[in-house]
Amino acid sequence: MMEMNAISDAQLLRRYVENGDEAAFRDLVVRHTDLLYSAALRQVSSPDLAADLAQSVFIDLARKARELLQTQAGDASLLGWLYRSTRFAALKHLRDDRRRQAHERQVMDHLEPAAEDQIDWERVQPLLDEAMSDLGEEDRQALLLRFFKNHDFRAIGELLGVSDDTAQKRVSRALDKLRALFARRGMTATAAALSAALSANAVTAAPEGLAAAFSAAALAKATTAAATATAQAIAMTTLQKAIITATLAAAVGLSIYEARQASKAHAESRTLRQQHAPLVEQVEKMTRERDDLASELASLRNGNQRPNPSNSEVLKLRGQVGMLRLQLADGSDARTRPAQPPLTSAGDYYQRAMQHESAHEYEAELEDLNKALEMDPTLTQALFDRASLYAQKLPKDKGGIEKAVADYTRFLDIQPNDCAARHNRGLYYEQLRQFDNAIADYTALIEGDTDFSHVGNKDKQLALDYFYRGRAYQWYKKDYARAIPDFNQALRLDPSAEGVHRHRGQCYEALGQADLAQADFAIEQPN
Repeated sequence: MMEMNAISDAQLLRRYVENGDEAAFRDLVVRHTDLLYSAALRQVSSPDLAADLAQSVFIDLARKARELLQTQAGDASLLGWLYRSTRFAALKHLRDDRRRQAHERQVMDHLEPAAEDQIDWERVQPLLDEAMSDLGEEDRQALLLRFFKNHDFRAIGELLGVSDDTAQKRVSRALDKLRALFARRGMTATAAALSAALSANAVTAAPEGLAAAFSAAALAKATTAAATATAQAIAMTTLQKAIITATLAAAVGLSIYEARQASKAHAESRTLRQQHAPLVEQVEKMTRERDDLASELASLRNGNQRPNPSNSEVLKLRGQVGMLRLQLADGSDARTRPAQPPLTSAGDYYQRAMQHESAHEYEAELEDLNKALEMDPTLTQALFDRASLYAQKLPKDKGGIEKAVADYTRFLDIQPNDCAARHNRGLYYEQLRQFDNAIADYTALIEGDTDFSHVGNKDKQLALDYFYRGRAYQWYKKDYARAIPDFNQALRLDPSAEGVHRHRGQCYEALGQADLAQADFAIEQPN
């Protein structure tokens, strides 16, 4: 039978709180260490990490002792509270580890295409609209929202009436279908490369000009202009016919492609003008420009003027209308989202931010993380999580890689030896094309007094950073002789590391060492 303890957990804790009896607290720790360590070890499979998690639970117990006593009877056991806290700490570590891995995958998706798998946009451009037209309405809508209007998955889900995950799957499926359509036309590309090409070029390359005015008039007058121009085309010269044909093609094409949504956005802008003071001037300006262009089109019927709309201007308009609708939607969300009640400590704000994280409420999470850091600028976990939020979850106008790097920098000012923060900052420096800074971070992690205590396998982590530094020397510095030793170290630490043989083979090939290159390519084929 198990021997009962003469003094309860609650009594020992009370002695510690009321009398400062550290011996009583040590008795508590000794009493429950085996259980907490075993529970942590089962979940994280690393003795060092299990010890760290168990220690963090006891630290939390000491910090919350006074508050906890108010909920415990005099002879109560703390076993349940300690076990739940261990489970929470282990789950939080596993979630953070998955998030770190997701960071790496996402950054690699951005980096790999730019370095090794680029698409020539001049080949994509003439095929894009034809391929888009061959897609079903649902798939085309998903790609337009993601790549033409730059919405994140949360915004896409709200507009389509589905969850974030469903929106992400729908975009991925549509992108695969678009790739297949390109392949039929003789152009193959990876999903990551096609995604990067669309994000960079689909809308932002459109020139400034008459786009807003032309679109407003086209949406309002498309039917009338089409009928009038068709009747007059019989009597026009060849040049005049060409002008009108180009104008009608742009106006009617835009009307067929996005008539329902653009007209709905126009109606929403009229309804919300009184509620969105900062946008009233933009709406009125578009109305005036529509009227001006209506006059231009009327004079065109008499052969007096020659407008020169272009497909690129129509694409630019599509982006502008999308941004206006997003601003209107953001304003509506701000009105309907209830204000969060104030809290009393940075730790409380951080805990509520993690609840928002679990519920995918990223803007509310950002609000609480900001509050936590206002109250405690040294709360490193809040800095780390906010950096993740900026880089991955928020739209570009509220987040971005630059803000993520700034938060990782603040974190490293406080904990300069942290492995995860320095590793992530190096990855994002690469994405910002600050390659010297990226190499410096990888070097500091490899050669410095780095804390690997929260990493499951130190050798695998070091191998990864040797690989990334070698890849940076290869891609950005073209210093193949310097890259090869890093690849060698990566394979020594982790012989199964993916991609290392391929990159080392490319370096050998660039240096004219064909035999060594072929030996690596026999293990891992080049792209």
